[in-house]
Amino acid sequence: MKATKGTILAAVFLGLSCLTSTSLAGPSDTSCSINIPAGTIIRVYPDEQLVAGTTSGPLLFTTAADVRFFLNRPPILPRGSKILGRMETSSKAGRLWGRAKAQVVFTSILTPDYCEYPIDATLIGVKKYQIQEGVIIGRGHPRRDALALLFPPTTLYQLIRLPARGPKLSIREEEQLVIKLMQSVYLAGYESDRRGATEQARQFTPAATAAKPQNPECSKLSSSRVTFPTRLGSLRSFQNPTAYDVVVYGNGNPVGTIAPCSESVLSLPRGDVKLKAIATVPEENGQREVEATLGLNDKLTGWQVLSVPARISTNR
Repeated sequence: MKATKGTILAAVFLGLSCLTSTSLAGPSDTSCSINIPAGTIIRVYPDEQLVAGTTSGPLLFTTAADVRFFLNRPPILPRGSKILGRMETSSKAGRLWGRAKAQVVFTSILTPDYCEYPIDATLIGVKKYQIQEGVIIGRGHPRRDALALLFPPTTLYQLIRLPARGPKLSIREEEQLVIKLMQSVYLAGYESDRRGATEQARQFTPAATAAKPQNPECSKLSSSRVTFPTRLGSLRSFQNPTAYDVVVYGNGNPVGTIAPCSESVLSLPRGDVKLKAIATVPEENGQREVEATLGLNDKLTGWQVLSVPARISTNR
């Protein structure tokens, strides 16, 4: 009887230990990049008053609340993050007919850690105004004006104010806008992209990868570097899995610098662009600049540095 009780207690203890080890080891084996899936609703406030026909150029918006999916988890997009955009079209109301219109295009998200991620989002709601295919339509009152024109006591007044424009389209800083993500936004470097970059570098540049200590690889890409666009253009992702600083040139003009083992979002001019990457490689007596090999990433959303030529030691 004593042996039976001891056997049962030993079996129970062994089972509990197995369950505990499995539960502790499970989360460590799972790794995935944090992302905001398509269809996520984000509520924002404009940093300045938007007036149709007057406001133009780049715009800044501030997220009104945390974007989270689980109550016991940190938010994937904290409150206070910035949404970058621009005023695509803006027109005042007509004098005889036509309402005021404004179209805002959202380009990227800027998180509190100064990382910028391009987005594809559309405006779906704003207080007091209607939205048609992403265009904000101003308010109007044609029935009231027609009734006032036909009513004799106000006919003269309506005739006098015929040259006046219709109601203004104005969105103040405390009025909330609602945007919807049309494509997923990934907030971390892709481990698969890094592996794909390593495999492509091995396939296309066997001589350079043969000397592994001369061109070290990175175990993880950070996204802490960001370049703000100085003019309207397209934001593209650039990955640098090497241990050297890389400067990207577009049509001979410098676009931005990618830090070692990092991913940056750079602004490229619209139209045909010829890219060139120059890496700064240290040597025994100093450093030199060499041309690095660029290639598309696996998702075809940007470029990555495939390889950097091996260092050449010179004795001077």
